[in-house]
Amino acid sequence: MVQIIPAILSTSEDDYARDVSRYQKSSFFQEGWVHIDFMDNIFVPNKSIEPPVIAKHPINLHKEAHPMVLHPLQWVDSLVKVGFERIIFHIEAADTSECIEYIKSQGLEVGLAINNKTPMEKLTPFIAKIDVVLVMSIIPGFQGQPFIHESLDKIRKLKSKEWKVRIGIDGAVKDDNIREIVDAGVDFITVGSYLLKGDIDENLEKLWEVINE
Repeated sequence: MVQIIPAILSTSEDDYARDVSRYQKSSFFQEGWVHIDFMDNIFVPNKSIEPPVIAKHPINLHKEAHPMVLHPLQWVDSLVKVGFERIIFHIEAADTSECIEYIKSQGLEVGLAINNKTPMEKLTPFIAKIDVVLVMSIIPGFQGQPFIHESLDKIRKLKSKEWKVRIGIDGAVKDDNIREIVDAGVDFITVGSYLLKGDIDENLEKLWEVINE
C-alpha cells in the first residue's frame, strides 16, 4: 500500500505553527511521518524557517527533513538536535558522500532527492548507502507549481532497476494525478498544498477515493 506523507513548507514561524496545528487536529495524521521543507535562498530562490523553529511547535509524527540547500552537511547537526529521524537532501547539492555518511553516523535514515532534469544515473554510486529516493515533480522552492509529468517516467525507470530503496514523489500532487502516480510504482507520496487548502481530512479522503477507484 502506498503511503501518503503530509508536508509543510513554511517561510515564517507563524505559517509553520498554523500548519502544525491543522495537522494535529486531523483525525488521520495521528501517527506516521511528516515531511518538512527547508530552503536557504541559494540552492532554491526562496528561504524557509530554520530548524530551531521546529522544537518550539511539537508535532506527534515522525519528522522527515527535506533540506533544499546548497550545503546540507552544515544542516545535519541542527536537524538531529530538533528530533528529525530521516533527512532527504538533494543529489544536486554539495558533499553528497560525506553527508550520507554523517547522517548515517547519527543513526538517521538518509535519502536523496533528484530533480526532474538530473539523470538518474547520478544516483548509482550512492544507491546502496541510502534508504529512499525522492523524485521531484516540480522545480524545488515554491508551492503551487504545475506537475512535471516526465517525473513519472523517472519513477518507472527507477522501479525497473529494482534497487533496494523506497521511491517517493514530491510536488503538485492532486486528486487529478495521484492515480497515475500510484500506477507508476511509488512507495510514498508527499502532499502539502493540496491537503492544506480546505479541510485536511476531506482532501485526504478524496485522494484515497481516487487511488482506490
